[in-house]
Parts: sequence; C-alpha cells; structure tokens
Amino acid sequence: MSEALSCLALSDDGHIVLGPDATVTALDDEATRLLGIERALPRAFAEIATDLQGWADVLRAVAEGQRTDIYLRGPTGRRLLASLRRAPGTGHVGLVELRDLDQFDYRRDRALGVLSEVPLRSTVENRTRPDFATQRRLSPALNRLLSRGERAIRQGARILITGESGVGKSEIARFLHAVVADARDPFVIVNCATDSATDLDAALFAPDGLIEQAMGGTLFLDEVAEIPLSVQARLLGFLEDGVARNTGPRRDPPLRLIAATNAELQALVREGRFRSDLYYRIAVIGLAVPPLRQMPDLIGHLTDRFLQTINQRRVTPVILPRRLRDLLDDYAFPGNIRELLNITQRAAIFMEDATDMEELFAELLAPVPDAPDLTGVASLDLRTEVRRFERALIDKAIRIHGSKRKAAKVLGVDIGTIVRKTAETVEQTETNFNRGKGK
Repeated sequence: MSEALSCLALSDDGHIVLGPDATVTALDDEATRLLGIERALPRAFAEIATDLQGWADVLRAVAEGQRTDIYLRGPTGRRLLASLRRAPGTGHVGLVELRDLDQFDYRRDRALGVLSEVPLRSTVENRTRPDFATQRRLSPALNRLLSRGERAIRQGARILITGESGVGKSEIARFLHAVVADARDPFVIVNCATDSATDLDAALFAPDGLIEQAMGGTLFLDEVAEIPLSVQARLLGFLEDGVARNTGPRRDPPLRLIAATNAELQALVREGRFRSDLYYRIAVIGLAVPPLRQMPDLIGHLTDRFLQTINQRRVTPVILPRRLRDLLDDYAFPGNIRELLNITQRAAIFMEDATDMEELFAELLAPVPDAPDLTGVASLDLRTEVRRFERALIDKAIRIHGSKRKAAKVLGVDIGTIVRKTAETVEQTETNFNRGKGK
C-alpha cells in the first residue's frame, strides 16, 4: 500500500483509500490539502468533516457504494471533482479521487493552445501555499485578521495590508481574492518597486496593461509605498472615475483593489512622499499582519509544511533534531515566514555534511558579529578585544532573539553569564568615562 501511495503522490490529484467497512486506510498529502483535513488513521470516512459544498453527497454515495462523480465547491471558490470508484469484485467504494478543476482546466487550455488568465501553479507551489484553515485554528490573531478581510472583500472595500517583510502579505491578498473570485477572475500582481516612473506608468496604463488585465478581478499593488508621485496622481484619477486610459465615454468593468506595504504610509504622507488623497482611497480597510514572533504557534506548523515539500524531492526524508525545533520556537525571526522557509531549506542541505549538531546550529541561527576594524590601531590588548567580541556577539543575539534568556540558550551559556557579561561592559564604560573626566 505504501508503494502504491508513493506512486499516486506523483499525481496532482488527491486520493483516499477505503476498506470494506468505509474506513480510511490510506490518504495522500494532496487529499489532506484539498480537503483541509489532518492526517489521522485509521478513521471512518463518515467522520471526515470539510466545508466543501457537496461533501454530504460524497458521504452518502460512499455509504451506498455508488460509483459516481460529484462536483464540490469550497467557500473560497475552489472547484473540485470527487470521483468514487468501487474496489474490483466488490460492491463498496475503494477509492475516492479528488481533482482540482481549476488546475485541470488550465492544463487543458494550454494543451489546446488557448490562453488562460489563471496562472499555472506547480504541484510544489500548491503544496507550499499557506494552509490558512489550519493557521486560523492555531492563531486567533490571524483568524480575526482574515475574517475582517473576508468581510471587507465581500463588501467591495479597498484593502491595505501592512506588515514586516516576509509575513505573507501577498499570500493573504491571494486568499482574499479567492474568497469572492470566480474561477476565471484574474488576479494581477503589480510590483510597484519598479525601476522608473515611466516603466510603472506604462505597465499599468498602457493598452492591455496590468489595470486592463485585472478588470473584473483583483489588482494587487505590492510595495505600494514605492509608487512615484507622478504615477500616484494618475492612479488616483483611475480610482476616482474607473477609466484606465483615454477611451472616450466607455467605462471599464470594475475591479477589486488590494495594496500592501511594509512601510509606514502615514509617515510618508506627512513627509510629502505619498499623496494623502490616494492613501485614503486605498486604505479603506487596514489589515496589519502580525510578525511571526507574535504568532509562535504557527512555527511548528509552517516548519512541517516546508519540510513536507522538501521531502517530496528526496529519497531520505529530512527530520529536524528536537533541539533545533526548540531553538526555532524561541527564535525572533526578523525575516518572518520567509526566513523560516530559508532556514528549513538550509537545514536540509547542511544536515548532509554537518560534523555535529553544534556546527549545524551555528550555520543556521548563531549570530555572527561584524569583525572589528583594526586599521590604524597601533597596539591591541587581547583581553579588551575579547571582551568587545563577546559583547558584540551577545548584543546581536539579544537583538535577534528578543531577550537575554533566549540569547543565552542560543549561545549555549546560562542566563547568569549573559547578565554578568553585559553588566561588566556597562561598568567598564562608566570607568572609562570617569577616567576621561579626570575623576
């Protein structure tokens, strides 16, 4: 059975294998992703709960042993086809196959040479896309944010997503688009941090430009704080009258607008670098995404998701040591989710040739202080330079990990050592100051 599931895992479809008593005996990762469920075996098929419309028909067909196809639709617009097949020579359903119809339609159109506005997402990308259903259960703060965003997008309000770099603003925008979008509604991403105002103006407002491509769907302005003032004026005009370019009396079909930035737009408004009238038009509803350090319950879940994707391309799966997971739980993640992904990818590589765990931890997490500039120094005192090196290392560890206790854990010393070292430096600074004053 495990060999068969390994072969099925090569497919983009999800599979659930059932025994004669409608007990789930096996299911693959894609099935858990498409249904938004956790892997728990064995379990009765009737106990699987999902928010897909039409799932009750699937449960009924399995109970009756029907060989049939059932259309399913999720609350975010996802379309699935559940195909029920009987086990050979029996009257019970032995396999439930789940197919993502949006992906199937895209591949069909590409094979026929028909252009599609729905971007192709590879299997790996699909499986590393955020599992917001699980994340919402783990983080009440994220659940509140997404719930507010869902209400806003359904009412047609313009949304501004803010937060540090790497918190997943683009993925949240994509999720909100899917809440109201039809399967064929475009989701057009605009990177506003382009090289010049001319390039961005042309990309947005030219015939068949990005704004026209987004009509009837969602326009996502990423890095919106980087829009040059000249383009801000033209964008403001479009938001006021709904016309992308000079096309006479014709009005373009409406679009939804979501913007995102890691900058403080209100500060830019005060400095005259961002138009206040444009700010109030794009920031009708503000969604401030918390940094990962404020949602520690997501760290283990995200790590498992990233490892799952990495292990799909490996013969021997990567298993992170318990101590590394403990360090990740205490880490401040200045780069947020993107940094966690990078750490997980690096761990998969470094674990191949790391001579010991301490070396691995040093490669992944240990802060490296800047080397002191020794140019022009006539003489050096070793004890003083060692103290400076220690303090630089400790300061950086505290800054990255957020507390002296966490810094001590990462550096492999007790908290008393950190307290003593920092106190020694303060005392030495005061002594030097007093000497300079002649006291």
